[in-house]
Amino acid sequence: MRFRPRQRLRTGAEYDEVFKRGARLDGPLFLLVALPNGRGLDRLGLAVSRRVGGAVERNRARRLLREGFRRLERAGSPGVDLVVIARPSLSRRGQAEVDRELRERFLRIRRRAVAAGEAAASPR
Repeated sequence: MRFRPRQRLRTGAEYDEVFKRGARLDGPLFLLVALPNGRGLDRLGLAVSRRVGGAVERNRARRLLREGFRRLERAGSPGVDLVVIARPSLSRRGQAEVDRELRERFLRIRRRAVAAGEAAASPR
């Protein structure tokens, strides 16, 4: 299955919105930032800097994260924009470890982001 354009954050404005208003969750392999998007579809944005390594390591980190995102069980999700900021140790890990960490962090951050999004959307 391909990683479709509708599953991606595509513009700088979309990334900026997630960074500005999203819930954050730090981990040893990556930092997650999530924001409910109201689309009923989860979208992924990746930030993999040169601190992760050379081009080979950065591309491997991206492949690991995209595959982990593809494998996530997201049934019944209200739709979350998710930005993953890779840490340098990510490219040296296996797919199973990345999948496990992404699944655990995604479930926690999604609950937090949905709660924050509902609180922000409710009238005061």
